[in-house]
Amino acid sequence: MEPYLNNLASSQTFLTIISGTFVYILSQFFMEFIIVPRKDYKRVKEKIIYHVKMYSMYYLNPYDLNNISNNTRDKAEYDNASREIRQVGAELSSYIGLMSKIRFIRRKRLLKVQDALIDLSRGFFIYKDYNPTKDNNIAKNIIEKNLNYN
Repeated sequence: MEPYLNNLASSQTFLTIISGTFVYILSQFFMEFIIVPRKDYKRVKEKIIYHVKMYSMYYLNPYDLNNISNNTRDKAEYDNASREIRQVGAELSSYIGLMSKIRFIRRKRLLKVQDALIDLSRGFFIYKDYNPTKDNNIAKNIIEKNLNYN
C-alpha cells in the first residue's frame, strides 16, 4: 500500500488534480467573500445616489400640509418619493446586516447613511411648526460624505 501512495503522490496527474482543486476552492472563496459583496455594495450605492439625486426636488421643497394651495406638485408624488427613499434605506439595512463584522469602519459609515436616508424619507412634508428643509440638507450632506460622492 505504501509504494502505491508514494507513486500516487509523485504522479503528475495527481498533483495537477490537487492543485486544480485548490485553485478552484480559493477562487470560490475569493468570489464569495470579496467580489460578490463589492458588487452588492456598488449596486446599493448606485441606487442610493440615484434616489437622492432624483428626489432632491421633493425633499428640498417639502409639501406644505398647512397650506395645500401653495404646493405645485401632488401629495401622491411626495408620498411615492418618500416611500422609495425609505425602500433604499431598507435595502442598505439588509446589506449592512449581511456585511462582515470585521469591516466596522465601513459598517459605521453605512449606518450613518442608513439613518440619514430614513430621516430624509420623513422630511418630505411641512407640519404645523416644523419645516424639515434644513434637516434634509444635513441628511443629504451626511449621505454624500459617507458614500464619497458629490
